[in-house]
Amino acid sequence: MKRTQTETSTTKRRGYRFWLICIAIILGLPFLLYYGYCWGLWGRNSLLLQYVFQCNCPPASEEARYPEYVNVIVPACRYVSSILSPTGRFLYVREKNDNVDSAFLLDLYTIDRIEINDSLLSTFLTDDLWFVESGLEDEIIDRTNGIIYSIQTFRFWRENAYINGEPNLELLVVSLEQAERVFFTQRYNDTVVVLMSDFTANPNRGFTFSRSDIPMGEFNSRVEQFLQENNIVYQTIREDFPTEVISPNGRLVARNKGIYLVATGQKVIEGISSVRVRGWTNDGRSVIYTPYFGGPCLFRIGIPLGDDTTCFIRVSQPVLLLKVPEEYLTPTETP
Repeated sequence: MKRTQTETSTTKRRGYRFWLICIAIILGLPFLLYYGYCWGLWGRNSLLLQYVFQCNCPPASEEARYPEYVNVIVPACRYVSSILSPTGRFLYVREKNDNVDSAFLLDLYTIDRIEINDSLLSTFLTDDLWFVESGLEDEIIDRTNGIIYSIQTFRFWRENAYINGEPNLELLVVSLEQAERVFFTQRYNDTVVVLMSDFTANPNRGFTFSRSDIPMGEFNSRVEQFLQENNIVYQTIREDFPTEVISPNGRLVARNKGIYLVATGQKVIEGISSVRVRGWTNDGRSVIYTPYFGGPCLFRIGIPLGDDTTCFIRVSQPVLLLKVPEEYLTPTETP
């Protein structure tokens, strides 16, 4: 009888231990998921875990979730948008802190932050000249001295710029031939910024034009086609998210899925699926990757009376710098 009671008591204790272990696991699972995710033990590619945990992780842990060749240069939960300068020296960044937006310039050579006036930059023309597109009267900003120059669209630049409602293409071509610098921007409406040699002294010696000023040709290529047909020398300011970007030395090409050797197509660096390629840094040693328009979608919903879907929840992503291994750099690029 005593033996039966002892066995029953032992069975009960085992049952209690089992349930205590289950309760401990259930209570501890969120903490296990949290710390495991934060420090890169698991779930880095899980959008759900990113959405739930990443903005509550210790700041130092964000880089730990990525491979050694990846540097986090703007945290995911502060990032809003960015624009890369043509040479790859600077990255214009808009970020939010406590739901307040601010902007700064990141020197990609020194990784120093340069405080700037909170201007809504449309695109870089050069590292020091910014273009702000606003409509009838756009602006050029000289970063070195903060001077703002107003610049008009071609339609309002001269009285005879439009005749009977049609663009005066002869005047446009002559003006382009006389210009010191012509910038063809692939962002937005393929806007072209035209600057004469004395533009800073006489801002009315510059103007802009876009697709609406060129009546002929394919809609998506008519501006560049017009420039080429008239033998205009111009500099292309590429779109924000190109499909691929060749390195300054011509040996490597950066794409969304990674960095490859041009000659053989061999992948030398694996890409990060949640971000897209933006361009090379000016020293040719690294590539900038940023999220595409708010980051990847976690949850989509259908649109009533339509077959399309829209994203209901997007997951923030950081700005990443992917470093090229030393063996793929030319001798002049190796320290």
